[in-house]
Amino acid sequence: MSRERVPTYADRLPPVVPAVEENIDGMSDELVEILYPGRRQKPFAISVVFDDSKDDVVAKALRLSARAASFSTFQEGSITRHRADFQVEQASILRDVASLVGARPGSEILVAGRKAPYGHELWLPLMSFFVKE
Repeated sequence: MSRERVPTYADRLPPVVPAVEENIDGMSDELVEILYPGRRQKPFAISVVFDDSKDDVVAKALRLSARAASFSTFQEGSITRHRADFQVEQASILRDVASLVGARPGSEILVAGRKAPYGHELWLPLMSFFVKE
């Protein structure tokens, strides 16, 4: 038999902030993931981020990346970079883009929008299971 603990002064105070925000539509995805992990469901995606260049290989990668679930171009300092997010259904396009620009300096593979260890070595081969060719 254990004795019930006597509530402290802090236990008797009303909560200052509600435990759960009712409407999270106005919050950014990053903030929602920090405050309420898993509450806003996003489809799984692997992203390829690569530097812009006048090279034919990059031009071909850009044409393929236009068919990605989402594609964006942004500046990082003086360098123009491209980011293409591929969902599971687009595994063959992901494979083609990664084979073109994956070995280039400055290219990155992001898993669910974040840097993950062994992006090139582990995550790309795992996505090849979803190629339907």
